[in-house]
Amino acid sequence: MKKILALVLTLVVGIALIGCGEDNTTIGVLIPGADHGFTGESVSHAIAGTERLAEENGYDFKVLTSSTVVEQSNQIEQLISEGVDVMVLWPHNGDELKSAAQQVLDAEIPLIIYDRLISDFDETAELMGDNFTIGEDMGTYFNEYFEDELALGEVHILEFKGDNSSVPTQRSDGFYETADDNFVTDQQYVTNWSKDTAQTQMETFLTTNSAADVAKVQAVFTHDAEVALGVLAALEGYSGDKEINIQLVSAVSAPKELLEKFDHYETLGFDQVTFSFSPAMVVDAIQLGIDILNGEDVSGMYLVPTEMVDNGNYEAFMEGDVYTYRYSIYE
Repeated sequence: MKKILALVLTLVVGIALIGCGEDNTTIGVLIPGADHGFTGESVSHAIAGTERLAEENGYDFKVLTSSTVVEQSNQIEQLISEGVDVMVLWPHNGDELKSAAQQVLDAEIPLIIYDRLISDFDETAELMGDNFTIGEDMGTYFNEYFEDELALGEVHILEFKGDNSSVPTQRSDGFYETADDNFVTDQQYVTNWSKDTAQTQMETFLTTNSAADVAKVQAVFTHDAEVALGVLAALEGYSGDKEINIQLVSAVSAPKELLEKFDHYETLGFDQVTFSFSPAMVVDAIQLGIDILNGEDVSGMYLVPTEMVDNGNYEAFMEGDVYTYRYSIYE
């Protein structure tokens, strides 16, 4: 899959140029760049989805990826100068791009924001995963899973966040809104959505904390599947003599790499729960841009619903529509 994603990334500029003609109606799509993980899959879906939807509707298109906020800000100015008719923006960090995004509105170009909020901003519309509800549902799941333990007292957990953007903030807020007051978060980590970083952080926790502090932790609340895989790899690889009592590791998104290891980690004593959050959602945001070009009324917040996936239903989920569509572009 990495080879496919890397190949797709090398074609981004070429596809954008092929899809753009002079004086034609054009949709511009700006997204962070990556060749692996959730963002890498999103890039693939954004390119394939934009090309398909634009061609089906007779529009031109331009898809640009970026590695930094500064680069993305420059791309916004570029698309404004080129006179695109609608723009779909997945910000690296919403608030850092507020000024650039305002230029889009000042140029009277409809703007769809995807995934990450720009606070106190009046975009045309926004589409994102229902992050607060994901957090709420995660808290409820933890309550039910540890019902007996919570009745007796405190349950200690660790939290592994993605970054400091609106997405993990909403997930954390939702979790602590519903999680029982007897949950105690011993430590919080910021992983920058990195499996390797999460694995190192978990390994450091296991090796540097006292045996008593390690033993009292019963669950790990993570914001991402790759982060969860890093945590689980650290737990599996631990060879010290401290007692590990972690029973549950949570995640968001439900990729093949995580689901295929549910049984493996269950045999090691670690249950898992994740909530569906597909990289193919970006196509829904692009569809909103197409809808605007077609003269439809598009405004407000659009939230994509989520689905709970745990050891009991993951096989059925892998046969369902959300999972099938996610991996359909690689067939």
